[in-house]
Amino acid sequence: FFSLTMKHVAAYMLAVLGGNENPTKDDVKRILKAGEAEANDVQLDHIMKEFSGKSVAELIAEGSKKLVACGGGGGGGGGGGG
Repeated sequence: FFSLTMKHVAAYMLAVLGGNENPTKDDVKRILKAGEAEANDVQLDHIMKEFSGKSVAELIAEGSKKLVACGGGGGGGGGGGG
């Protein structure tokens, strides 16, 4: 099991949102540096390998399938009488 921090994923997605469909490791590092965050090369290498050749839509679709395992939330609170 490989533990990732969201800052690497977020920086990658920010690059895509900014118009770079295929961000490089250096692109992601620049975004992290701009936010005064340090990149972890091992984690970033893993992300770049996993994301390689996939569109953001594909990545989101894959991630959404994994979220199903988390289950839904509980029921909402009851309405107040009054």
